Amino acid sequence: MSPSTAPTEAEFLAASPEQLSRFAPKAMVVAPGGTRRAAVLSGINPNGDEYVRWSFEQMTAQFNMMFRHGVEHLFTGAITPNQWKEVGAYRDHLLRWVKESLMGERALEAYAQSGWRVRLTGWQAIPELEEAAAILEEKTARRSTRTLWYWALPSYESVWEMLLATAHQSGARSREALIRATYGEDVPLISLYLGFSKPEVSPVHLPPLLAGQVQCYWTVRPGYSLDEAEFRRILYDYACLRPTWRADKTGRAENALPYKDAWMQGPTLGLGTRLGEDFWYPAAIAPLPASSRDKTPV
Repeated sequence: MSPSTAPTEAEFLAASPEQLSRFAPKAMVVAPGGTRRAAVLSGINPNGDEYVRWSFEQMTAQFNMMFRHGVEHLFTGAITPNQWKEVGAYRDHLLRWVKESLMGERALEAYAQSGWRVRLTGWQAIPELEEAAAILEEKTARRSTRTLWYWALPSYESVWEMLLATAHQSGARSREALIRATYGEDVPLISLYLGFSKPEVSPVHLPPLLAGQVQCYWTVRPGYSLDEAEFRRILYDYACLRPTWRADKTGRAENALPYKDAWMQGPTLGLGTRLGEDFWYPAAIAPLPASSRDKTPV
């Protein structure tokens, strides 16, 4: 989208969700972290059932907000390798919490109220989740413009084991065919990733086969605490600021000259600092050099 046709940020932030739906990705990932941290900050014990109920309510509220803005397929982790490797009370309760809070009767009622289709993928590596996957497919919407996809992957190796087994069993010879065999339907490629804290990627951060050209964002807000205004800022950046590619690049490199200081003195994204002994936090980013502000390309 060119600057001449894009809305201003103020217009974007003031628009209704329906008006912004044309800017939303068809499919995106939300990979939250720090849900226990968010609970503690809200005065909730992160080792009990109250934490699980509270976290589910936070999740459904945030995902409903994202669906209202036009997202059609939203992917998030139910079980990740790091969770599966934990020890202590959290790991002892993990499977029960996942089955009861994400796939139990109260969850099914919440999905029905929101009109979501809900599916679980990757369960083949955790046979205890087979019944839950079947229940989600049977008891949530058959058709909907809002599909929530959970993935459950106990190890990084399980990703490749699942794909290789599915390709062998289905005889799939193309990406599209393997997507249908893996997910049971055609799924649009993911184009927006919203993660938490440290910028990092792995085979379980993006669902297998579905990574398109993915625009990535990371927040340090723990759990499901991203509000609507901040999500709109992400959408504005995704839809209106990042699309700078053009087929004819004649003269484009020369347009960087007025911003030489910005390029040569720019920050390295991903550097951080420690908060106490336990937490990483992104380092502050220096402001744009004065010599590069408010200039029009030559």
